[in-house]
Amino acid sequence: MRNYRIYLYTTISFVLVYVLVISLVVIPLTVKYKNVVKLQNTINLATQQIHQVSSLSAGSLANDVTKENIVNTIQKTISGSDNESVYLSVFDWSGKIVCYPDRTKLGGKNEQKSNMVSNMESVVTGEELYNHLKNLDPNEQQVSEIIALRPIENSDLIIAAHLNVDNINLQTNAFTEQVKTIYLILGLILLLFLLIIIRVLSTYYEQIIDRKTAKFEDGVLNLSKLNDSLENYQKSIAELQAQPEPQVETSVEEKTKEEDTKEAPKQRLLTYIRNELMPIAIEDISYIYVENSISYVVRKDGKRYTANDSLDQIYASLDPKLFFRANRQTIVAIYAIDKIIKYGNSALKIEMKPISEIDIVIGKNKVSVFKKWLDL
Repeated sequence: MRNYRIYLYTTISFVLVYVLVISLVVIPLTVKYKNVVKLQNTINLATQQIHQVSSLSAGSLANDVTKENIVNTIQKTISGSDNESVYLSVFDWSGKIVCYPDRTKLGGKNEQKSNMVSNMESVVTGEELYNHLKNLDPNEQQVSEIIALRPIENSDLIIAAHLNVDNINLQTNAFTEQVKTIYLILGLILLLFLLIIIRVLSTYYEQIIDRKTAKFEDGVLNLSKLNDSLENYQKSIAELQAQPEPQVETSVEEKTKEEDTKEAPKQRLLTYIRNELMPIAIEDISYIYVENSISYVVRKDGKRYTANDSLDQIYASLDPKLFFRANRQTIVAIYAIDKIIKYGNSALKIEMKPISEIDIVIGKNKVSVFKKWLDL
């Protein structure tokens, strides 16, 4: 369920960001750039056309061709061209239409006033024309826009280049729809690619987490076994001490030999508190540690005493079933161990009763010995 939420949130976030960026920034800029370039090319083409027609007409007049013949020729050339993006018309200085693609308008008054071209020398750019068309009132029915003017020399005729506004708007709308379709397909591809990347990364990290979880569970299981072994070992020691020692008759010689070969564990340790000697029973000891070359013996009630012997000497005199040398600085009693927890990668940390003043850590080199001590 968590993965599905990731995919859902990723999809929603991507769609929101992508739609906002594409619809508000990318598509308008793309459409504007394309249309500005197209309109600039249209203006250049229209300027060339009226320049050619004006030059040819002026040349014909200079060669004694009548004005009527020139007008008829132009009319035949432009007739029916008002459906194109750019078409030409001719009118005289009084505004009377002389030539027009729609013959029904011949002889009428040219009442169209261009908002872009104010005189014969005006030069319209593609960006200016695009902004002008974009700001046109949609309620006003404007069929065309004059984008260039040029007079015919030695006559009262003016050639005008018209931009078919409806045609340009249709082309712009068609191009906008194409751009939207392209970016929609691109967005779907990017979204699919993003989801695949998330899937691969999530699978990779899930495997890492699974391995760490399995390792952690193994560590918890080992610690649980270790604590169970500690509890069982403490119980077995208590049961052994509770049982009366069997009366075994041995000869004086055998006892003497036994005492000579092996020294019995001490039942008490001689310690000091200030200048006073204080013997402590072995069963009352919680742990023993060294600090600044001084050996300290801590009882189960938390009281601390000093000893003259080194930690090696003290450990040699203790029962190895009841005490364990955790490290170079510490000896712990089996009864005082409260809990065993994992410490680092391979080490163990022992919590004592009472709480020890120092951290008692069993290094990874002694963990196996400690487990054997607990009969694990």
